[in-house]
Amino acid sequence: MTTLTELRSGMQLIYDGNKVYTVTDDVAQQFSAGDQLVFIRGFDAPIIIPKTSIDLVDADIKAATNGFYALSQVSDDAINDFYDAFSRNLNDDAIWSNIQAVNDEDVAAAKAKGRSVTRLIADDKCRQNMVAGLLDFKRQQVQRVSAISEVHHEGWSVDLLKSPLGVVGFVFEGRPNVIADATGVLKSGNSVVFRVGRDALATARAIVNEALVPALDSVGISRDAIRLIESPERSTAWALFSNPGLNLAVARGSGEAVRMLGGIAQQYGIPVSLHGTGGAWMMTNASTDLGRLHDAIIGSLDRKVCNTLNTICILKSEVEAQLPVVLNALKCAGEALEQPYKAHIEQSSTSYFSEDDFKISVSVERAAGVQNEAQFELIDEAQLGIEWEWEKTPEVTLVVVDRLEDAIRLFNAYSPQFVASLITQSQLELVRFFNQVNAPFVGNGMTRWVDGQYALNSPELGLSNWENGRFLARSAILSGDSVFTTRIKMNQVVSELKR
Repeated sequence: MTTLTELRSGMQLIYDGNKVYTVTDDVAQQFSAGDQLVFIRGFDAPIIIPKTSIDLVDADIKAATNGFYALSQVSDDAINDFYDAFSRNLNDDAIWSNIQAVNDEDVAAAKAKGRSVTRLIADDKCRQNMVAGLLDFKRQQVQRVSAISEVHHEGWSVDLLKSPLGVVGFVFEGRPNVIADATGVLKSGNSVVFRVGRDALATARAIVNEALVPALDSVGISRDAIRLIESPERSTAWALFSNPGLNLAVARGSGEAVRMLGGIAQQYGIPVSLHGTGGAWMMTNASTDLGRLHDAIIGSLDRKVCNTLNTICILKSEVEAQLPVVLNALKCAGEALEQPYKAHIEQSSTSYFSEDDFKISVSVERAAGVQNEAQFELIDEAQLGIEWEWEKTPEVTLVVVDRLEDAIRLFNAYSPQFVASLITQSQLELVRFFNQVNAPFVGNGMTRWVDGQYALNSPELGLSNWENGRFLARSAILSGDSVFTTRIKMNQVVSELKR
């Protein structure tokens, strides 16, 4: 088979079975021998993975593979001691001040580019969350090889054993705490290669060099067990998720970049855990207690993360009582953050608001700065699933529905199929809701409970929605002890055994 070493403008390439792509001047000029041209389902134009990125990531994967095998020779105590040492280093004020100084520069640079920095800031709360997560990891049992079941035969037996998977690759946004999360794979005997975005790379490097690597060295674990890709180029993420030496790909974040990474991994046959679009939905019915509704909204809007409340469906028959409660809760949630609130009203629900409501202007804090915007804006039904990426000003979508079944239909059609909450105290209603709504996370209160550490007392490696379908034999919370393969070991007792 011939290897493609150059592209010419006008050259036609077949992709996705029956589609034809005509090479443009830009693509032809960017491509060099050794690069990879990749077509991803759902994207019209291909991407080019440069040879430099491929080689850089391949070296990290090979090192992490060596680290994986070296880890099998390390004691359980050494792995637990690593989490102690890492947390102690983070708790050291001198070490943390060095990390924070670097982070201050990252934050300032990101602000200058007009980027969101709400998840990039490494403050003391971030430090304590990292420490708490590491200590949770330490308390978990090391599960590198454990028995699942045993099948006995006459003269021989077979053991099914949970065993380490291999090298796990992470691509995540700029939250510093995810570096601590990624180390959870050590508990199940796996190694890790992770890549962070340009805005957070210096902070990540500081955490690794100041706190993580010294912790590995102090307990005798190979530095190759945890590898940071030392490049800001996004093509290294593409190279990571296409490397055949990777055993599991984990993408944290949202939007087009995550969809692209998922498409790359799936195309190369690499199992993948994708975060995808966030934004939780909340629904009401006739039995909804107004106090619980008020509290659930406030409890779901304390900050903007993936499990923050995004879309509220109000029952038409109860709108006279429920809508004022919803608006008051939004007001209280905003006041708690010293902000107003913003609401997007679905077109068919406008009759429940006055003309004057749509004339109200509020100051909304955006990544680019404070802006004056309408407090209430109209959106189409097809926009119900948009995740509002707010900075400090709570932002939601409101829609009034005839029946709960209509709210469920809208969720199943337009949401990222992530978090669904029905405000009810009836377990029968909750069970019916659970059976009808297509979400991996279902509850009857606030939405912010969707977090591995908060819900399962197990720091998460990643959360996933169901935008790309349900998962086989695993939950949408990926934790360190869920990264495993099953091996089968045979023990022959009778030497004369024959088939």
